[in-house]
Amino acid sequence: MFGVKRYRVAAFGAMLALLSACATPQQQCIARETSEYRAVTAQIAKLEETLARGYALHRQSVPYTDTRICYTKDKKPFPCRRTRFHTIETPVSVDMDDVQKKLARLKAHQRKLEPRAIAARDACVRAYRE
Repeated sequence: MFGVKRYRVAAFGAMLALLSACATPQQQCIARETSEYRAVTAQIAKLEETLARGYALHRQSVPYTDTRICYTKDKKPFPCRRTRFHTIETPVSVDMDDVQKKLARLKAHQRKLEPRAIAARDACVRAYRE
């Protein structure tokens, strides 16, 4: 059963990866109808990573300025600055019992959502044949 769930999660993740501005009506339908299931699945994965690591990660985007050479329309060089960003990950301690309780609640919710997500996906496939 665990392997089947991983397959379904991977299938939903793969479908999400295919979605873009060029998504077909079928892909748009599947993305729309399975969004809650995919969100819960992503939260579960994040909590499982936290449990495996033993701590959470706080991600923060930090700006920095970089100076480089820019050119005018006349091709004359001049120094210019641009603001860029990089992400910093900081370990954060968490109550592992709380994380496990939240994970259990999310897995129970996922089990309830899974049949609906599969039925919705199948309905989208039937409605929008490719």
